[in-house]
Amino acid sequence: MGIIKENRHTRTAASLFDVSHLGVINVYGDKRESFLEKVSVADIRALPPGRATVSLLMNKQGGIVDDYIITNLGTHFTVVLNGACKFKDWAFLLKAKLDEFTDKDDKLKIGLSEENAILALQGPRAEEVLQAVLGSAINLRKMSFLDSKIRKIKQIKESCTITRCGYTGEDGFEIMLPKSRAPELADLLLSEKTSKGEQIVKMAGLGCRDTLRQECGLCLYGHELNENIGPVEARLMWTVGKRRIEEGGFYGCEHVRRQLRRHVPMRRCGFVTAGRTAREQYEIFDLGGKKVGYITSGTYSPTLGKPIGMAYVKVPFNKPGTQLQANVRGETQGITIHELPFIETKYYRPK
Repeated sequence: MGIIKENRHTRTAASLFDVSHLGVINVYGDKRESFLEKVSVADIRALPPGRATVSLLMNKQGGIVDDYIITNLGTHFTVVLNGACKFKDWAFLLKAKLDEFTDKDDKLKIGLSEENAILALQGPRAEEVLQAVLGSAINLRKMSFLDSKIRKIKQIKESCTITRCGYTGEDGFEIMLPKSRAPELADLLLSEKTSKGEQIVKMAGLGCRDTLRQECGLCLYGHELNENIGPVEARLMWTVGKRRIEEGGFYGCEHVRRQLRRHVPMRRCGFVTAGRTAREQYEIFDLGGKKVGYITSGTYSPTLGKPIGMAYVKVPFNKPGTQLQANVRGETQGITIHELPFIETKYYRPK
């Protein structure tokens, strides 16, 4: 369909993304909770079975090694990582295990799984389509954003981990299942039709997924996040549990506390432009020509019909409405700081 049509179909109906490139790490053992609390900012102790949370993998200097989703499946935790970072993250976790947990009694096991596929069904009609496939196996209306359930899909004779989440800002689900069964499930989801016989779900690619995440102000590792950026300047303190800041104990905690006390010189923000799309690494200047920031992501927004992006900009130039300029392919172009997200997210929570 192309990126623009795929974006609009996701926002109005439902799209299916193959995100099997994502990394999956399983953490087992009696010390799994304490280990994850050491390397991440989430309140793992408060995460009940059947729930997931967005968290940050932290280094000892207070930088972000990766952003990821942790799910408590009762017997173990599953960590879903960025595909480009999965081997780096796995090595980081193995080293952290050796540094922090030197016992030899197998109370902590970490394994990188490459046996599963992940399909992301996203859009306002995602629940309708998945419910039709699942039948009475589960009532999706009772599943809230970041709830996770393991259910068997009769048509493919396989159990799947179904988590209500995604990377588009829309309601949707990420479904983890053995790679050998993924094509069958994809066919089932794509075969659902409207009363007029029209296909409800269509395949979409990662280019579309990038425009969707930017419209909703979601970070991408290697763009908005890296090991020199912490949760304060990235505006991700909502991922840090209150108890975790109070009690500490996670990698980089003191650095995060210092940033909260002293504030940070730059913050992540959004911007819009009436000109050409301003992409990553272009520099941002005030109207007097002084450099005040740099762009981390930029795209054309099919939903808004204009170029948008995210950047790190010095305080107080990061305030919405501030007029700045960027050097775009050798030409000076005006940009306006915009609050994030650009469009409202639609994560489902039962009333």
